[in-house]
Amino acid sequence: MLWKHATNALGEHPSLFALLTNIPLIAGLAVYGVGSILMIVALKHGELSVLYPLISLNYVWVAILSVMLFQETMNPLKIAGICVIMAGVAVLGKGAHR
Repeated sequence: MLWKHATNALGEHPSLFALLTNIPLIAGLAVYGVGSILMIVALKHGELSVLYPLISLNYVWVAILSVMLFQETMNPLKIAGICVIMAGVAVLGKGAHR
């Protein structure tokens, strides 16, 4: 979401200075890095087959936030896809070893 916000503020041919001083872009990269580190820590203690599909929940959040923040449209197929992703993650979570 931060990357989308950052690109909206950039012109057609952004300069290197514009990229390096774009706060939403830098924040988005920082959040991505923190998420990667957290995933590495989680993988040390959890099952790959359960944790990795959690990444697909990003699609759910992005779809919801894109409607709220960028006024994008949500059609029935997108809603169905979101429901399938959520159901799949729920099923995988139920099948995890305790």
